[in-house]
Amino acid sequence: MTSKTLSMTVCVAAVLTAFSVPATGSELPGDIARPGDNGVPRPRPAAAVPAPRPPPPPAAPAPAIDLALQAVQAIAQACKQYPLGVAVVNSLGAPILVYIPDGSEAAHTYTAIRKAYTTVKFKVPTSDLTIRAAQDPQFATMIKADPNLIAFKGGIPLNVGGDIIGAIGVSGAEPGGHDEECGMIGVAKIRDQLK
Repeated sequence: MTSKTLSMTVCVAAVLTAFSVPATGSELPGDIARPGDNGVPRPRPAAAVPAPRPPPPPAAPAPAIDLALQAVQAIAQACKQYPLGVAVVNSLGAPILVYIPDGSEAAHTYTAIRKAYTTVKFKVPTSDLTIRAAQDPQFATMIKADPNLIAFKGGIPLNVGGDIIGAIGVSGAEPGGHDEECGMIGVAKIRDQLK
């Protein structure tokens, strides 16, 4: 075996080893990362019977999906000049609807999910957290340390009475930072219908 072949074999083995480590969840609610071995079946003994799936946990409070859709469509229509992404999450911060309007950039939806998740976690709009992070270095460090938190404007809570039942996150309404403004259009569209 030549040194070039040996070097390529070692590189391929290193890459395969790096990718065979099972991934863990991202710690966002509902995200379990990739299942199993990314869809590649694992060998099983012939007599093995798959374990039954446990029943799903009780549903967390959330806006009805038809209301979530009305909200994101209102945002997309009113802010169609921006390549934005919109996410609606339940009261735990798990996404129930991710919306990418035509011509928009899918990457914005990940930021939108994080904005909505952060809103639910702290129970305030992310614009409040932007101010807090600028004034409180310890809080800013905590936000930076968690890849699922984000303190940019654009996360808005959805309330029924005094309870947060979810949040809307908007990302990509640039230039000018119009994420929160666009998100408020969606909140206004459904506010009176939330239960």
